Amino acid sequence: MLHLIRRAPRRAVRGFRVHRAEPGFLAATAAFGPLAEETKPLTYYSAWFCPFAHRATLALAHHADVVPYAWEEALGWEQRPPTGDEDLDADDREDFWYHYKSPGLLEANPLGMVPTLVDEDGRVVTESAVCVQFVDELARVRGGSAPPLVDADPFVAARSRCAADKVNRTVCSGYYRVLVRTEDEERKEGFAQILDGLNAFFDDDDASDLNGPFWGGRASPGLPDLVLFPYAYRLYVLEHYRGPDFAVPADFERYRRWYDAMVALDAVARTLPDKDRYLAHVAKYAHGKARSKVGNAVRRGAAAHDYDDDVDGDK
Repeated sequence: MLHLIRRAPRRAVRGFRVHRAEPGFLAATAAFGPLAEETKPLTYYSAWFCPFAHRATLALAHHADVVPYAWEEALGWEQRPPTGDEDLDADDREDFWYHYKSPGLLEANPLGMVPTLVDEDGRVVTESAVCVQFVDELARVRGGSAPPLVDADPFVAARSRCAADKVNRTVCSGYYRVLVRTEDEERKEGFAQILDGLNAFFDDDDASDLNGPFWGGRASPGLPDLVLFPYAYRLYVLEHYRGPDFAVPADFERYRRWYDAMVALDAVARTLPDKDRYLAHVAKYAHGKARSKVGNAVRRGAAAHDYDDDVDGDK
């Protein structure tokens, strides 16, 4: 079931800071396609650095010919003065960074999470994998020219959703475990979790007679590919901050074939954040200074995909 929330049509909000994305990146999102003049664009609350939001960006780029959208950069970082109520020394807290969230995002989604999509009637769709499927279904209804991201065969579609969920529980959670946890043994366990997830991702190759480079041997990417790719693209971060033992082994040939096929797609290439800029951004996590829901959850020992909005709020 799609996660839909109805809200009043958005009013203009003045006086908030806009944190801009990469110059070429925003330009790509402005190319709404043939339906731009006759179809109102979705408002897309996103963040250039967020791998969860990157999933929705990939879906929007894939279906850009029939799903126009207007990007609003809705997350940034800010330092806040200590209140005295923190469970840590105020002197230690001065270098901690917290998410800044735009008023428009908070009006649409009070949880303040990206991606968040809003249509002209104020209807809201949230959660990264749900946004991917929503964009795909919207494109299907509008007669989009790009191949569907979710197969029309219900059994294949069900398998793809299971594969996407497994990515969240292995690669996604393992990524943050390596990046955020401080014990070397925990980091190694997190990386083993990533490698297990990458191997399992291609188990579905055996379930079909297809020989394409993408999940399940498909010739074009689908839901599992879009859920995995934002984290696969960012795995270089782990080697940079945690050392050569945290690099994907060279003998992961099936993974390399998949990765090369993904980055070769024009719709994917247009969405890629600058690697050096992302390294500087993610240093907040690597050095234990970022306070976000995912970071807070992993610090307390939970998996990244099991964050709790109340327990792990940005505090």
